[in-house]
Amino acid sequence: MSVFKSSISKLFFIALALIAFSCEDNESGVDLIGLEARFTTEFNQRTVSFNNISNAATSYIWDFGDGTNSTLENPVKTYENGTYTVSLTAYNDNGDSDTFEKMFTIDVAICDDETSENIDPANGNLNWTFMSTDGSATFDAFGNIGGSIVTNPNFEDGINTSCNVYKYEKISGCETWSGVGIALNTAMDFTDANTDKVFKMKVLAENQLTDVTLRLERLPFPDTEPSQERIASITQLGEWQELTFDFSGVNTGTYKSMIIYFERNAPCDGDVYYFDDIIQE
Repeated sequence: MSVFKSSISKLFFIALALIAFSCEDNESGVDLIGLEARFTTEFNQRTVSFNNISNAATSYIWDFGDGTNSTLENPVKTYENGTYTVSLTAYNDNGDSDTFEKMFTIDVAICDDETSENIDPANGNLNWTFMSTDGSATFDAFGNIGGSIVTNPNFEDGINTSCNVYKYEKISGCETWSGVGIALNTAMDFTDANTDKVFKMKVLAENQLTDVTLRLERLPFPDTEPSQERIASITQLGEWQELTFDFSGVNTGTYKSMIIYFERNAPCDGDVYYFDDIIQE
């Protein structure tokens, strides 16, 4: 009799151990036996990839916590900054359901879209923000340098938070007189006392401190004279700073061409610069 009781006791403890082991597996999401909703997340900036690891489910409803939903098995969602509670409800063929929730916070620095721009003096003071990327606001590179509108490489410093900026690259082997320029739709008349003659420009030097030249010409090359130019210096690397070019002493001439030089008359060795927000005031 005692042997029989001992055997029963051993079987009882083995059964308890198996039940405990099964419960541990359910809590960890491994080797689930019945219907259970579960998911994991992967973050890439503000984009979240949801990996559905539900068990014994055949259909799904996601609530992304921002008023939108999905029935995809493994959806991808881009969020604005904020805190969200996402729920996944999983269903089996019998209509049974299970729901799993997870809360997370998105807090990623984002650039500010340009909201205004004026590139024609006929409409008032210049406000060059590169809001337009279709080519109408693009400076033309000359002398074999690289020039294009790109995404701001450093919008987190608070000085220039806009999304679009102009990249100026002194490609190795370019001409020492290389630069970028554009012909304005309307000439700026410096004989007019109402014309503002101070220009500000935000600049960023990636790897070389240098001077920046802003040159105003009567017309695009070759009919450039009379011309005026001012020089300002970049004093820090990797950060935006605002330079000022003051033409307030100029009371003669009309100027329809604008030229910008970085490292003027210096050898080209691959240095990269950015500029943005050319403001006339």
